[in-house]
Amino acid sequence: MAVPTKKQVDQVESYLSANGVPAGSIGPDAPRLPDGVYVGTLQRFKGLEYQQMILAGITDAAVPGHYVAAEPLRQHRELMPARSVLFVAATRARDALVLSWHGPPSRFLSPMA
Repeated sequence: MAVPTKKQVDQVESYLSANGVPAGSIGPDAPRLPDGVYVGTLQRFKGLEYQQMILAGITDAAVPGHYVAAEPLRQHRELMPARSVLFVAATRARDALVLSWHGPPSRFLSPMA
């Protein structure tokens, strides 16, 4: 499961573990659990592949975030890395992908929402 922030990683991992679901965060080298739900930031999944992926918390406030420039050229330069990170995380799913959000979805999801 991929989420936008490290804080969300900690929250999801704690919630799952407290409810009997083995969960562990993905560290810089590899997942810390041999089996269970792997939880990490969107960036942590680069270069990895899983049969199923859940991308949670994909709101506009989180992806791309609150701080986007108003000037069009600068805005484009700021939005492209956020869009790329979301794309890479979504393409880590081999067979199934689930996207979720609460509130306004990320502007990158607008064609699907």
